[in-house]
Amino acid sequence: MKKGQTLVVLLVFIAIAMAIVVAAVSSVINSTTGGSQYEIGQSAYLLAESGLEEAMLRLLRDPAYTGETLTTADGSTTIIVTGTIQKIIISTATVGNSTRKIQVEAEYINNVLTVISWNEI
Repeated sequence: MKKGQTLVVLLVFIAIAMAIVVAAVSSVINSTTGGSQYEIGQSAYLLAESGLEEAMLRLLRDPAYTGETLTTADGSTTIIVTGTIQKIIISTATVGNSTRKIQVEAEYINNVLTVISWNEI
C-alpha cells in the first residue's frame, strides 16, 4: 500500500465512523423528543380530566352551571356544559402544543349526578 492510499483509507474510515455517530445521536434526539411529546400529551389529558371533575363538582352545587375556562401553571382547560337533565360536559385542555378533549355524558336527577359515559374525543 502506498503512502497516499493509507491516508485515503483512513479518511474513509473516519467518514464512516462519523456517519454512524451522527445516526446514533440523531436517534437519541428523536427518541427524547418523542418522550417529551408523550409527557406533554399525558399532562394535557390529566388536565382535561381535572376540568371534568371540577365541572361535576360545580354541577352538584349549581345545576345551572354552564362551564368556564381554568388556567393553571401547566396550561388551560375550557369546560362546556350543555343539557338540562341529560348533561354533556366537554373539557378541552391545552398544555404546550398538545390539546386533549374528553366528553362526559351524565344525568342530573333529584340532586344526583350519574355518569353514563366518559370518552376522549
